[in-house]
Amino acid sequence: MLKTTKMLSVALAVSACLSTAHAETLVYTSNSSVTAYDEILPAVAYADWPTQACKINPDVTLDSNWQNPHPSFDFGLNAHPWQPGAGLSASWINAWSDLNSRGPSGHNWTRYSTEVSGNGQFVLNLLADNCSWIYVDGQLVGYQGLTSTASSYPVTLDGDHTLDFLIFDGGGLAGGMFRLETNVNVVFEDTDNDGLTDAEEVLTETDPTNPDSDGDGFLDGEEVDAGTNPNDDSDFPNADADGDGVNDSGDQCSDTAAGASVDQFGCSGAQNVAAACDCAGPAEDTAWKNHGEYVSCVAHAQNDAVNSGLLTEAEGSAMVSAAGQSSCGKPAKAKGKGK
Repeated sequence: MLKTTKMLSVALAVSACLSTAHAETLVYTSNSSVTAYDEILPAVAYADWPTQACKINPDVTLDSNWQNPHPSFDFGLNAHPWQPGAGLSASWINAWSDLNSRGPSGHNWTRYSTEVSGNGQFVLNLLADNCSWIYVDGQLVGYQGLTSTASSYPVTLDGDHTLDFLIFDGGGLAGGMFRLETNVNVVFEDTDNDGLTDAEEVLTETDPTNPDSDGDGFLDGEEVDAGTNPNDDSDFPNADADGDGVNDSGDQCSDTAAGASVDQFGCSGAQNVAAACDCAGPAEDTAWKNHGEYVSCVAHAQNDAVNSGLLTEAEGSAMVSAAGQSSCGKPAKAKGKGK
């Protein structure tokens, strides 16, 4: 009976965990609760909209003159011929009450906004007729180019955010759909192991098969994290491996102790003293004349470091004391007993 009770308790605990995980799954989709804006029409039709309009950085942006916010028109789950094969469950929405294109040659731009909230990893899917972009707090997180199937991207949320859906319509039918949901088991491939998924490399316009697209010695993912351009070999991160405030490119002393004061070359007082007074001798292949010469070197070097603010007086005195107790500059002891 006791064994059965324990098994039941474990089963209930597992069930509770599964229920909690299910309860924490968040889903945001396009529907009538999403705010739409009146369409923006180009003055004339694009001569070649697939290349002129459908690009990572579009001509019309979130900062354009969007007017008249109003609820989106919701056309349901099977309104557009691309929906059934999209593998994406969401309502097709548009900024006006039908799906017919508007504007010169049917060219128009529409924008949709909604609030989303969550923490952790999410999966974003988007599809529109013809090209679309999704931004979270103004940052591009998804792009659908010339395709009639949904595009998928990883997204990280850390609280409350604004999601914006931008669509360019090249004529024919209008509108689009999106779905943002908690990532339960989707793995995004990173073919070149550069810290960016292949999907993210669409947004950065980097080569998903080359870990260092611009050949500047830094991985594409490192550059994105540092805020530099992974497509410009003259723009690269200023790395500071030891965290002393001096970039590695100009740091003459690596592995500086955490919190130590350093000079313009990234060297602490202790490192400067060690460099000036090597235990082996004052120069390569030259030994100290005696122990006193070594201690005198340390005394002078620490004094310079104290005067420049790289060492406290107590730290300098401790270094002189340690030098005095060292064997640096002393003759090697003979082995065995003399006869």
